[in-house]
Amino acid sequence: MDIVTLTILFCLTKCHGVIRLKKEMDAYTCRQSSFIRSMQLGKIQMSTESPFKKFYKRKYTAGRKKPGDKRSIPKIDENIRKKIQEKMLKIPPGLELVIEKYIENKTGKQLESPGTLERIRQAVLVQKAGYWNKNPHAKYERGYDVFAYLAYQAPGYIIQFHHIIQKLEKTGLLPDNIRVLDLGSGPGVVPLALTWFFKERKKGALKIDAIERSEEFIEAFKSLVPEFAKGSPVNIEHIHHADIMTGYSINQDLYNLITCQNVLAELSDYDNREKTEILMKYCSSLTEDGFLILVEPAELRHSTSLRVLQRELERSGLYLVGPCRYIHEGECVPAGCWSFAELPGLKPTRLMLLLAGEDEGYRFLNTDIKFSYSIFSKKPEVMTTSRINRTGTTPFRDLKDNIGEFVNVIGTKMSPDIGTREFSVFLFCDGSGGLKVYLVAPNSLKNDEIKKLKMSDYGELLKISGVRVRWNKKKEFNKPYSQLRNTGLCNT
Repeated sequence: MDIVTLTILFCLTKCHGVIRLKKEMDAYTCRQSSFIRSMQLGKIQMSTESPFKKFYKRKYTAGRKKPGDKRSIPKIDENIRKKIQEKMLKIPPGLELVIEKYIENKTGKQLESPGTLERIRQAVLVQKAGYWNKNPHAKYERGYDVFAYLAYQAPGYIIQFHHIIQKLEKTGLLPDNIRVLDLGSGPGVVPLALTWFFKERKKGALKIDAIERSEEFIEAFKSLVPEFAKGSPVNIEHIHHADIMTGYSINQDLYNLITCQNVLAELSDYDNREKTEILMKYCSSLTEDGFLILVEPAELRHSTSLRVLQRELERSGLYLVGPCRYIHEGECVPAGCWSFAELPGLKPTRLMLLLAGEDEGYRFLNTDIKFSYSIFSKKPEVMTTSRINRTGTTPFRDLKDNIGEFVNVIGTKMSPDIGTREFSVFLFCDGSGGLKVYLVAPNSLKNDEIKKLKMSDYGELLKISGVRVRWNKKKEFNKPYSQLRNTGLCNT
């Protein structure tokens, strides 16, 4: 697939002059071409252990030890450490305590018991091996399988869905009273996130139905969710013991919300057509103004598979609400579209820290929060693009026809910063298909427009003026790219 990069270069002050700007543009062009070429040719790789690190080769600096270097690494200033910790996300302390008490009651031992912690560690390692398998799988047949899930996976998953429902709330489209059907609920991750949300919201009421095939998960659900929901307008109505793919039956109830978080990736025995068919059956119980929310891991294979499934669901009659937006007409090509959200790091729970101990603790600290999601509705006008001012903007599908010209573009920010130390790089999309477009901004520039770009949210619309489209003439990397100069940035 052809790749376009939209590069932001600003003339900071008049005294810099054209010569200063030209030197910066020339130097940037050389470095940018090398970066994009390395990314395209596979020279910049991601490890399977930590697949979502930035796309750059690590270089040893003064703050990082070289092999065989016995010098100590300088410690982070305490004030800086505190600021970092303040930005970290965490689950409610009351929920953390509910999880700890459940494990203690189930085992009959204190959480700090060495035997309990060791058995949870072994279960975590088994689950991680299953997740990274060619055909992802996991079994939750024993109590310690559930403890491992609650310790390692659940905190990040709860924060993921809490973030998504908060974003949906800001659109004004959520009703006060919500009835939710959670598919593959596990120990109640989505219900716990929604309960947290309703406690903060302080209006409306929540009714929960769930489907789960693991008896151990159902037992955990029945303990955790009602306990955390005490004193809140949350009512757990039905927990069905069934497989979501084979145990479906038409429900007379109608739901405002149908959710499926981090479940589809584990259904490796089913293709997207089969998943689409069963999801559409469940959506027959969705209200006309309700939403289907799918969440999957940010890993390449799962994220891209979700985008393909997204198109299948649209062809079956659903309408996409976000995060993707069809701003210009065209044919979106989802295959190979790797798009995910990234939140600030998770503050480790007490259970995580107990599991980490001192040796190889990193194996039990799951603090990165990266995920892909799609939100659908039955109504086409829920998130209409008719109010977007597209006048004078060029669809991405036509960028190759504007080489050497200045154009204006409008698109959606579809990734966190995946760049290098020198450049911030964001996936940029307008839904018109054709080219894969990246928005590139030199990190040496600190003006307001750059700050707005970096601070904008995943899925936010950005309108950018003054794009000059160029073509890389190097034969070994014969791909188009473009440069932005004197760019104005505004949110629509």
